Order: sequence, then C-alpha cells, then structure tokens
Amino acid sequence: MKRLLHIAVVSALLALVARGGAHAQAPLSLDPTFQTGLSTWYVAGLLPLANGKVVASGQMRYEGEFLFRALMRFEADGTLDESFYQSGLGGGRITPWRGDTFYVATSQTVRRILPTGYRDQTFIEMNTSPLFSSLQGGDYHVYPDGSIVMSGVHSLYDTARGFVGLYNLIWFTNTGHLDTTKTHRTGNGAIYEIEQQPDGKFLCSGTGTVYDGQPVRTIFRVHPDGALDTTFDSHMTWGDADAFLPLPDGRAYMVGICRREGAPDDTIRVARLMPDGSLDPTFDPELNFSLGELPNALSLGAVVGHIHPWLDGDILLTGLFQYVNGQVRRGICVLDHTGALQPEFDGCGVSTFDFQGTLTGSIQSIARTPDNMLYVYGAYHGYTDGTTNDPDQRFITRLYGPDLTTGSSSKADPMEHVMIVPNPNTGTFTLRTHAISVRTQVSVLDASGRIAHTTVLGSGLDQYELNMDLEPGPYTIVLLSEQGDRQVARLVIE
Repeated sequence: MKRLLHIAVVSALLALVARGGAHAQAPLSLDPTFQTGLSTWYVAGLLPLANGKVVASGQMRYEGEFLFRALMRFEADGTLDESFYQSGLGGGRITPWRGDTFYVATSQTVRRILPTGYRDQTFIEMNTSPLFSSLQGGDYHVYPDGSIVMSGVHSLYDTARGFVGLYNLIWFTNTGHLDTTKTHRTGNGAIYEIEQQPDGKFLCSGTGTVYDGQPVRTIFRVHPDGALDTTFDSHMTWGDADAFLPLPDGRAYMVGICRREGAPDDTIRVARLMPDGSLDPTFDPELNFSLGELPNALSLGAVVGHIHPWLDGDILLTGLFQYVNGQVRRGICVLDHTGALQPEFDGCGVSTFDFQGTLTGSIQSIARTPDNMLYVYGAYHGYTDGTTNDPDQRFITRLYGPDLTTGSSSKADPMEHVMIVPNPNTGTFTLRTHAISVRTQVSVLDASGRIAHTTVLGSGLDQYELNMDLEPGPYTIVLLSEQGDRQVARLVIE
C-alpha cells in the first residue's frame, strides 16, 4: 500500500489523542519501562490492545537477526510476545475490527488477522479469485460488517459483468471475494489515499488525470458508491495528499506535497479544504518544513505524513522534518486552527539513524491506548521528551498522555466540558454538556481516526440519551455546532 511504500520519507496513519484520564507523571513525558529492542527499519502501523500488548506492522528486525518481520506483537514492557505468530502478513496500516481481530495492509493487498497472529481463513487470499489480481496497492477502508474497498491499480477479469482491465476502486465482501453487486471504478493512474467523510463520501488522492471517464485533479472526491462528485474541485494540479482529516462540517485537512492551479512554484504541505474543494481562507498553509536549519534548506526532502486532532481544536502533524519555519520540530508539531505553529513539542521528537545509506528520523504516527497513554512510532533511533533524552528508544516509544480533566474546555470554542455517563459503557449512554442553542453534529472516531458513527443533536437540551452500535475499544466524540463551536470527549466501549 502507498503508506508502506512511503515510509522511508514517511507517509501516514495517526491515531487520535482524546480527552482522558490523568497520570501522575508529567503529560507527554517518556515512559522508560517500554523498549522494543528493534534495530531496523520502520514501524508503519500500530494497534494498542486492551490487555496492554501492542501489535506492530512494518519492516522490523532485532539486532543480530537476519530476517525481517512484517507483523509482531509486544508485551506491555516492549519484549516480544512469543505467543503471537510472527508472520510476513503485514507491513502497512492496521485497522482494528472486532475485538483483537484486525486488518493490515501489505504491499499490494489487505489481510484480516486473528488475535493469534494467523490469517483469518474466512477472509480469502484475494489473489486466489480468478476475477481479481492485485498489482499496485494504495489504501483501504473497512466497513462495520468487515467488507472493504481498496484503492490502487488492480486487475479485474469479470467478463460476465463487464469488469475487465485495470481498476482504481474495488469492493470486496467480508469474505474477501469480489463484491459483484458494486460498480468498480477505473482511471488512468493510481489512487493512493482514500478517507471517508462523515457523509459517506471519500476524499481521494492519486496520480491519475481521468477517473471513470471524467477529468480529475490530483485530489478529488467520490460518492459512497464511487461515482465522481463533480461539486468538488481542489484545483490541485501536481503532487498528492498523504493523509486527510475530514471535519464534521464538510471541510477537511490534507497533508502531503501539492501545488495549485495558477501557483506552480507554491508547494503546499498542509491545508484545510472547504466542502467544495477550495482552500479555506481562514487557514494559512504557508509553513516551511525542512530537514535543515536554514528556512529553505532541504525543504524538498521534508514530508508531512499524517494529521490528526490534538487538544483545544489544534491539529498535530507527524512526518520527516527537523524544522518548521526555522524552529526545531523533530518529526512532530502542532498547529492551531488558523495554521499557526504552536509551542508544543518544541525540542521534543526523534533522532536520526543511517540504514543502508538512508538517513531517517521520522514519526509515522501516534496511537492512543484506552487509558490515555500515547505510542509514538516510525523510523528512528532515540526519542527526547524535552527533558529526558533516551537513545535506546527505537521505532516505538510510549508517552504519558495529557491530562484533560482540568482547565478550560477549549481555546478554540466556548463549549463546556462534555460528560459521558457511564463511561466505559456498551454503546448506550448519556451525553451531558451545557444547553445547546443550535444544531450540533456528533462524530465518533475510532482509534485509527476513522469515523465510526455520526448523529445530530437538536437544540435546547443539556442532556441526550444516545445508543450507538460500536465495537469494543476507545473512541473520541467530536461535537461541532453550526456556529463552529467544537468540543471533544473520550468514550470507551466495553
């Protein structure tokens, strides 16, 4: 998948950081009790489990070992979990599904993995189908029932239904078979990135100029069934997006390397798009990301790989960079809702290492545990939290999560703190906040940042009884009012 192919320069997948419980240790400080002992090369996906163990996907090897492993599970202290089958089925992004069962991207396709580490035999090896042959992977999305849509460039040979040739979006059932009820979509290039919005549409990015017989930009949007959404025009004529962050109001953040029509020399690495694809004029995309200290030094090699909500309406970016606007930011930085660089993570971040002539020091993403610990992962040797510099931290580092139980709710909006009672729960709970005066959209995001549920709250109440069909695990609830007021709360489904 593209995220796997881009890891050397960091492409993306980041998990949410949400409002959660406090820890005795300083927020975002190192937890030195977790160390993996990995020597090479990168971690591209991470899934913290409720029992404290951690599943990692990438290209990983211990010092002294000859073979790389694509999928591993670690104990709560970072030692190898020998009870987990260390397979070659992996390498890319991990998406949780039911319990400890999950999906993982390989270089070309997607597999469903059981809690034991073995492949789920009820989800077939898709290449065994006579109708489908994987070629170049891109991205994938998992639906609640376990069916998926996969992007990239792949071959279909279904003469009975007229699907013959190369396709960009292909749907599969929850058994891994080609979904013959869907209309699979063609193009003249590859789609590397897809991200579902709250309304079910997908933001797409790739290399093609034609999709389903119609001209498209490098960033475009499709309807839930894959048909092109002609109301969206990004005006992006070069490059592509490595990650999207859809917002409940129809806007969306994007990160990557892009240039817009009429501005061929203006490289954009982060932007916020309006619902019609145009740039949001209230967000400044003119940040310089570089690998060197000088403002423009080695800027072309710098990569912003992923984006995710942070605290107080800010956004967090990770990738391969050492400086942002000339200020030290080692693979991680925070912007406010206007695009201004924030002081968080000043002096924090990762150190570089040399592997086979490639100098790497990047953060792929951050994953959160149910008890609000944070895992930083990527390709690096050494991590500093601004106080402690630990050179033995490699590829996966555990931090103490921020304490969001005190202080004001948000500097970005006036909404009061949201309470969820009970929490944890089974999906039925009471949501309490101040009296809502306008309609407010509620989006529920899973641990990978994907939208799992949406609903709308009417005005005039301060308490709402909600019932959501969600799989067990940690979630983040985002409330966004029609006036732009935003609030975030943590939800745990038992």
